[in-house]
Amino acid sequence: MTSRMSKSSSQVFAAEYQQLAALVQKRIQVEWHCHGLSDTTGIGLGDLLDYADHFGRMLNVVYKFSLLDALREHAQWYATVLAGRGSGDLAFAVLLESWIVAIQGMIKPPECDELSAPLQDLHQDMPAIVEQARNLLHSVRVEPSSPLVASLIAGDVQQARRTVLGPISKGGQPDRVITDLILPAMAEIGLRWELHTLEVYQEHLATEAVKTLLIGLAAMKKPTDSPRRTALVSCVPGDKHDLVPLALWAYLEVRGWSAKNLGTSLLAEQIARAAVDLAPDAIFLVQTMLSQLDDALETIALVRARLPDRRIVIGGRGAEAGRAILQQAGAIVARNFEEACQLLGGGG
Repeated sequence: MTSRMSKSSSQVFAAEYQQLAALVQKRIQVEWHCHGLSDTTGIGLGDLLDYADHFGRMLNVVYKFSLLDALREHAQWYATVLAGRGSGDLAFAVLLESWIVAIQGMIKPPECDELSAPLQDLHQDMPAIVEQARNLLHSVRVEPSSPLVASLIAGDVQQARRTVLGPISKGGQPDRVITDLILPAMAEIGLRWELHTLEVYQEHLATEAVKTLLIGLAAMKKPTDSPRRTALVSCVPGDKHDLVPLALWAYLEVRGWSAKNLGTSLLAEQIARAAVDLAPDAIFLVQTMLSQLDDALETIALVRARLPDRRIVIGGRGAEAGRAILQQAGAIVARNFEEACQLLGGGG
């Protein structure tokens, strides 16, 4: 697989994207009804169409910025999630083949050959991709790996609070509780949800319990007469994972910052306006999906146009994949909460 995508091919893909996406949706529906996939994939048609749409948006970013090295990792995520729905390799194969057929059917050579080649490589490598997905599925224990995860899934806030306060009562720091206990528990619950080993209501119980814990920990910050550094936290537009920015907000608070959390679903213009009005010392952005890279770049550009000297830190799985692009745009890319603070000079 070549490591770069030509500008002409990426531009053609972007220009034809809406028509390509519509053709992919149509082909999946035809495959679904003609071949009885409802009985063999273990996933609903609506869900599969949503995954195909998300996959296409990820492809658009991969092609535009020549992030072909990241394609395998992110395609693996789709294969694993679909396998977790009980579809084996069938649903992922239909998704992949539909994008290949759409590209080859709508775009002329040589662009169609260049655009479809990475997807054909993935298709040829499907046995290894599916095997990796199955190994991950088998590695997830039936029972939660920790008492904290068990109490969160059960919605037992009191037991979860006792678990996280235990280390603090023995001299531990709240920021370490967030990074060492709560974030790993969130990651396991997220993985279990992706692999379809949690009921929807259990994920909701866990989410609300984690929110309660984080708000309680943030309230434990030590009072001080010294000025605190200020921070503004937000997801990038389109990112709906509200727990990570909340956890980052709580982490910054107990590290001595005065932080405000915008949460999710704000447009880039609104995030930039909040940055101007609130004038924080630093802005922290969360980007979970690679497909949100354009949204992240738009937000960074708007903020830097109005606050050129303000430091912007961004993290998340999607940000890591687009690290070089984001750094070129003037953002600091951090792998985790602790590194984010270290890159800005420690605590509050």
